[in-house]
Amino acid sequence: MIKAGTTMQLEPIHSDKIEKYRCRIVEIGKDGIYIDYPIHTKTGKTVFLINGTKLKASFIYNEQTVLMFETEVLSRKIAKIPMIHIHYPGEEELVKIQRRQFVRVDANADISILFNDRYHPTVTEDISAGGCAVLVKKGMEIDRGARITVIIVLAMQTGDCHYLEIEGSIVRVWEKNNKKIASIQFLNLSETQRQLIMRFCFERQLELRKKGLLE
Repeated sequence: MIKAGTTMQLEPIHSDKIEKYRCRIVEIGKDGIYIDYPIHTKTGKTVFLINGTKLKASFIYNEQTVLMFETEVLSRKIAKIPMIHIHYPGEEELVKIQRRQFVRVDANADISILFNDRYHPTVTEDISAGGCAVLVKKGMEIDRGARITVIIVLAMQTGDCHYLEIEGSIVRVWEKNNKKIASIQFLNLSETQRQLIMRFCFERQLELRKKGLLE
């Protein structure tokens, strides 16, 4: 599934900044994979990664799917070209994401919804970079089509919490397992907000997979 010559994108996990690097897989080994020195996608400069750096890696598979996995810099190798040795967890640990869709994951994130000049705290049922579903609590009289503002708290695996203030619109209000749910579409997301939500969803997918709740 993963092979030499494949272009990959890398993102540092333990970083406050959203950074992306581009690299190419040079060799596949029994104890990991070897990549050329990555290039920063914005600056075009070579990135030097120290041993132990934890990253999120992704590559395109069959033009329709992005496969993602967590990795770590293990060492360096000097051959015809200098290479970086990184961990590869195996095919069973790859997370699939459809390129033309935002992955939606079940997650109970704290969220506060501003409408009618009042904040209404609640929790999400699921979330993606395109929107979320939230639990409608008593006293939350909210209708389809309403324009709102939400503040979502994203708790990352690093221990960091990100508070995102996002404009939104109520797509529908419906019943699920005797609970009232509202579907919210995010509007005017910044690229930083989008990347943070996608990182949160990716981490949540890995967590669910480790618990055996996601195939």
